[in-house]
Amino acid sequence: MSSINSLYDLTAMTGRSSGSERTTVIGTVEMRWRTLWISVIGFVPALVMFLATMAFLNVWALLWFPLTIAAAFYLLERRTSEGLQLRTYQSLFDRKRSSVNEFYLCGQPIDVAGAGFGSIRTVTGSLPARPDRPETLEEYEEARTA
Repeated sequence: MSSINSLYDLTAMTGRSSGSERTTVIGTVEMRWRTLWISVIGFVPALVMFLATMAFLNVWALLWFPLTIAAAFYLLERRTSEGLQLRTYQSLFDRKRSSVNEFYLCGQPIDVAGAGFGSIRTVTGSLPARPDRPETLEEYEEARTA
């Protein structure tokens, strides 16, 4: 037998996102904490809408519960399929707050007014300088409208 020490990867248990996969048992259902809180958040507006529409929808007012909880899961749990794969609500907030010369990325404003215009390429050799290329966004817009 050799006396080599064993090496274990504990990042999943102690790392930044270690709590995301921890579960709890409520009644007889085992679920993640995030799932529990999203269900509670979705239950509150469902209860308000149920009480407001119960008088004229009767039993059909119960449909508010699965609909609003599903909407809460769609907004709070789902991630976008492209780019940084942000949560849906973060992507919607970033899109709503963006303006002409500023856009939001992960909730942080990115100012593009002062940025130079250019392109990113993979180059294996040197390229000659192009004096006809505009240096700023304003020069580019002037050349485009002219």
